[in-house]
Amino acid sequence: MRFTIIGGGRTGQAAAAYLTSKGAECLIKTRDAGKAAIFNQHGITAEGGINGNFKVRATTDMQEAADFSDMILVMTVANAHKEVAGQLGPCLKQDQKILIFNSNWGALEFKQVLGDSRKLRNLIVAETGAQLFVASSEETGRVNMSVKAKITVSAVEPEDTQPLLDCIKEYFPQFEKGSSIIETTMSTTNPVIHVPITLLNAARIENAQPFLFYGDGASKEAVQLIENVDRERIAVAKALGCEIDDVLTGINRFWEKKHDNLFDALTKNSTYLHAKGPGTLEHRYITEDVPYGIAPIAKIGRLFGIETPYTDALLGILGCIFGTDVVNGGIEFRREDFEG
Repeated sequence: MRFTIIGGGRTGQAAAAYLTSKGAECLIKTRDAGKAAIFNQHGITAEGGINGNFKVRATTDMQEAADFSDMILVMTVANAHKEVAGQLGPCLKQDQKILIFNSNWGALEFKQVLGDSRKLRNLIVAETGAQLFVASSEETGRVNMSVKAKITVSAVEPEDTQPLLDCIKEYFPQFEKGSSIIETTMSTTNPVIHVPITLLNAARIENAQPFLFYGDGASKEAVQLIENVDRERIAVAKALGCEIDDVLTGINRFWEKKHDNLFDALTKNSTYLHAKGPGTLEHRYITEDVPYGIAPIAKIGRLFGIETPYTDALLGILGCIFGTDVVNGGIEFRREDFEG
């Protein structure tokens, strides 16, 4: 089977190595011609959950990327979902399938951008409820990676979810059927973890002090803030008719080793132990996870009359430090986005 991977960052490289190890053909679409040249010449060398050197193709041309396969995986940051949807839309063929990894409202943004063409061309647009790959990359073409045990997947049209999973189950046995894209996006736990820890370690980050993000940064106070914001995330999801797991249950679903409390789940998980803290505050833990992860909790809460005092306070501090664009950016919501 062929897969097109949009995005040549660490998770895009991890996905390409993973799928190639299973016998698939992969084409990576990247904006960076230098990266594309490295992938084409040297392939991708993976260590960790997958080991070896894997030959992949790469291109900077969106039309070539769309023409390569009927299964398109979007592995970009959330900030790029709208742009990718706009560029990809005119290139798409009948009956293609688009799977956005790590949700962050990606399927809803694609739905908004593609409009009527999604149904006219019988496109399936879906998203995962979490990032399947935990990956780091010190240099282009080399990636250290782990693969989570289970994550959910939902399509914009719920009846499309099972046919999609059936099509790729040989390659992604980790996928489980979700009830809706509300469940997959609202189930994403990364922002409620990343943002409080980053904020409470801002001095370390601003002073370029090396530290382990979870081992050093996840203090008891940070975990308490995470849990308070998480309760509001769950309340907002419930107002949308969706029951989701708390952050501890979500983490325990991802990995074989379970923990009794969130502090231990963050600081004693072997996969997280060596994760380094950001070297700058201009990092996706702020630029992506605030507008697409934390701010939506408050925005949707206001639409449906759900109070979110901890989230509001967190956003207020973030707005003072980083500016209102970080808080007010991202996707805008209407009540009709959650109807039908």
